[in-house]
Amino acid sequence: MITLIKGSWVVGYDGEKHRIITDGEVVFEDDRVIYVGKNYEGSSDHVIDAKGKLVSPGFINIHAVTSICITHFRIDGVKKGNSMVDKAAMMSNLSTPINHLDGKDLKTSAKFSIVELLKGGATTIGEITSFGTTGFQPPVEQPEELVKVSSELGLRSYISHPYTDMKKFRNDKGETEYFHDLTAGFKALDEAVKFVERHEGTHDDLIRTMLFPYMFDACSTELLINTREKADLLDIPVHMHTAQYPGEYYEALRRYGKTPVHHLHDIGFLSDKTILTHLLFTSLNPQSQTPGLPLRDMRDIKMLAEKGVTLGHTPLVWARIGVGLHTYAKFRDAGVNIGIGTDAWPMDMIMEMRSAVTTAKLMEGNRTAVTAADVFNASTLGGAKALGRNDLGKLVPGVKADIILVNLRGFHTALVDDPIKSMIYFGNQNDVDTVIIDGKTVVENGQVPGVNLAKLVEEANELNQRWKARYGYEYPDSFEPL
Repeated sequence: MITLIKGSWVVGYDGEKHRIITDGEVVFEDDRVIYVGKNYEGSSDHVIDAKGKLVSPGFINIHAVTSICITHFRIDGVKKGNSMVDKAAMMSNLSTPINHLDGKDLKTSAKFSIVELLKGGATTIGEITSFGTTGFQPPVEQPEELVKVSSELGLRSYISHPYTDMKKFRNDKGETEYFHDLTAGFKALDEAVKFVERHEGTHDDLIRTMLFPYMFDACSTELLINTREKADLLDIPVHMHTAQYPGEYYEALRRYGKTPVHHLHDIGFLSDKTILTHLLFTSLNPQSQTPGLPLRDMRDIKMLAEKGVTLGHTPLVWARIGVGLHTYAKFRDAGVNIGIGTDAWPMDMIMEMRSAVTTAKLMEGNRTAVTAADVFNASTLGGAKALGRNDLGKLVPGVKADIILVNLRGFHTALVDDPIKSMIYFGNQNDVDTVIIDGKTVVENGQVPGVNLAKLVEEANELNQRWKARYGYEYPDSFEPL
């Protein structure tokens, strides 16, 4: 089937960079784009009138939580709870892991999250979970459910079974220590590899996989080296939270005498198939002084660039707690590939791009240091490069028909001079009208076919409130109730 889209603006690709085509057309046959330009002369079976809309390659959300998000409870702080457990409690939790979501709750969580990602403009995601377990690995039903829901709803997903081999606890002096179980970590890695072998390239290649050692300070050198070897054999990406907290940064200095990035470089972990998310506390960050190095040292950033590593940048979740990347412009100028992810709720890629560009300007103190074009590139070409996909993130004949239509006729976006700027600075996920993945329409007029959104929201909110009550945390109210 041949489908012709007639848009007011089309983001085309000239072989090197994106270009805007006013009153442009995109044509796809089955799952592939066959034409991008102004006047398609062939026949078509179906025409989509996208007048007033931007026709764009779908966004690649490189780091997306695919479980019910609880971070929004904590945005303005925690009133009670959320403290680190002592060793006895940690060991008890390891021997009998507590899983935050299972059964019907897991199904609701997965469905809500995948629907939210689609409505937020993502056509491909690098999946993460909230690591909802006190063990070294979550139950396998969690990633299996994400495969099921992603494939049913048509979202192109890179899914993983996360694992660690270390757990933090508070000792008798109130200090942080780490308990290490390499055997448990290797067992969890084996489960992750089995998951890859079951699902890589399944569901007409809609589902692919990654290895996901969950966070740098919770993984030993041995586990990380073994992960790298397995990933190279399987030829898949590795994804990891890295350098996201000051405590992690200084634990690396204590444990290895090096920054997290420097240690990963020296053990051979870094490659062009490595996605390191956050990277807030590097040698460049003046808040994370490294002994023997000058302030704002570029050494970590140069190592990342030389090895072709991707920064998975998720600015909004950190800006909410007063933390920013040092700095987007310097990573970019050093040659580090950058992808954009939403991390936590809401999974709104337009909002996330706006957060990325505005926080980048703030961190540099320069309005032109980073532009809307930069973060659009990161959300498309950068994400595709991170995943090794030359068939995603752009509109040109031969690529996958992963396309979104963004309505720029709303009052808040009506003054269109540059459609990319209008979308990023003034738009939001409610402007995402249509999402097409692999040539199939998975969002139409803002609705997900076959999904009762009102009912799903009600179920998800009820689940979220039960999660909050079950764990006993208390959060400050904005205003006291009457």
